[in-house]
Amino acid sequence: MRWAAGAECRTLTTWAPVVAVAVLSQAGIGLESDWSGSDASLALTSALLAGPLLLRAARPVLTAALIGAALVVQVQLGGSLHFASFIAVLVASFATGRHAGGQRMTAGVLLLLVGVVLAVRDSLPESVEELVFPLFYVSAAAALGSVVRRQARQAAELHGLNEALVRERDAIDRLVVATERLRLARELHDVVAHTLTVAVVQAEACEAALDADLERAREAARQVQAAGRRGLADLRSLVRVLRDTDATTDEPGLDDLDTLAGVMASAGLEVTVERAGTFRGLSPELERELYRIVQEGLTNVVKHSSAAWVRILVRAHDSRVQLEIVDPGPAVESPVPSGGHGLAGMAERLAPFGGQVTAGPTSDGYRVHVSVPVHQEAPA
Repeated sequence: MRWAAGAECRTLTTWAPVVAVAVLSQAGIGLESDWSGSDASLALTSALLAGPLLLRAARPVLTAALIGAALVVQVQLGGSLHFASFIAVLVASFATGRHAGGQRMTAGVLLLLVGVVLAVRDSLPESVEELVFPLFYVSAAAALGSVVRRQARQAAELHGLNEALVRERDAIDRLVVATERLRLARELHDVVAHTLTVAVVQAEACEAALDADLERAREAARQVQAAGRRGLADLRSLVRVLRDTDATTDEPGLDDLDTLAGVMASAGLEVTVERAGTFRGLSPELERELYRIVQEGLTNVVKHSSAAWVRILVRAHDSRVQLEIVDPGPAVESPVPSGGHGLAGMAERLAPFGGQVTAGPTSDGYRVHVSVPVHQEAPA
């Protein structure tokens, strides 16, 4: 609808001056003196004045030349100019400023003035001042067209900039959504993987102890229940944030590592947490990511190692925090399917903070090492 309206408007503005000049010329309105030519010559001059105006947008200089020539022909055939001649010169002058620039505009104005001078040359010896008025209105119309051309160009540039801003805003929105989806994927991975891994290990212990040690089997079943409750609580917290953007979650930090160690101890994995240095300048966001990395590392130990203990070392020095997760191994085939995103998720967590993660087997086990700078603002 908008395109159709624009097309109709362009058609109207293109043809309106043409029709007006043709009708006014044929009617002979505003003749400076009696028309000395025939009706056919009047119709011819009307066509010569109106026709070139159809080309004014595509060929403004040519239009100016044709209008100037039409003025001379009109005087030769009928001995007089009229109001339609004045309108045609104004429209052609405006078109040179609107659709031509620089030297082309100057050339179009000069061609029109030459046509006017040749058309009124017989009266110049007695009234040279008659040239002042044509010079004024031709120049003024061309200047007005030039102003409109500059404004149209600026409007087009602003429109282009606005479209670029809209595209950039859409790209930023998509990036924000993708970043948030990635963060939620990491959170869900850590919460679900940790909970299910502990639950599977305890369920296996329960099954193994059913015949030999009923009390141990009951304790293992209770640990499965506890793991499930913790997992549900974490999932509810995440869902609450998704449903309510103003809601907040209880962000875990480095102080919660001892609690996490206790949870893993209930799963049969002895975890030792060692701290060294003074922890200052750590944002809550960075502490949360370090906690999740430890959680993921311990989950991987349970899934991929038969180690009975794990050592976690967190130390701060030289404006950096370093974190190590070391287990003695040996590696075993995991009974729990792995998505293969654990180490990649660790690196993604620390990337906004400028941190690095290295991981690999040692002589008798496996080691995850994290290094991240501190005393910086949390990433947006």
